Formats: sequence, C-alpha cells, structure tokens
Amino acid sequence: MHYTMTTKPIERPPVTENKLIDLETRIAFLEDTADDLNKMVYQQTKKIDDLLAIIQNLSKHMKQVQSDISDIKPMDEVPPHY
Repeated sequence: MHYTMTTKPIERPPVTENKLIDLETRIAFLEDTADDLNKMVYQQTKKIDDLLAIIQNLSKHMKQVQSDISDIKPMDEVPPHY
C-alpha cells in the first residue's frame, strides 16, 4: 500500500494470477528475443571481420598485380637490338 501526503492509503487493484502469468510470459519472450538478437550481432560481427580480411587480402593481391603489370613491357616497344 502507498500513502499520499495526507497519509491515506491508496488502494491498488490486486494483480491477478492471469495477469502475472501474462507478464512472466512476455518477459520470457523478451529474454529469448534479446538472446537471439545478441547471437545475430555476434554472427554479423564475425562475418564483417571475415569480409574485411578478404578485402585486405584482395587489396594486397591487386597491388602486387599492378606492380607486376608495370614491369611488363608493351608489345609495340621496339627491342633494343633494332
């Protein structure tokens, strides 16, 4: 019971058993949803990390390919013995 400034008790309706069961059910559902969302965030973070590693490897590979291409002499270049 709660009291007001005049110290009169404020009557609250009793919580029924059905209402309590409903609230417990909702809390359990929300806990399951939070767990599922946490798992999804973990999986997505792992995928993002994996994709970033792939991008870094591709970037290194492309730089190497560009370096190799710049070392190739064009076909229309006259060889030095002409």
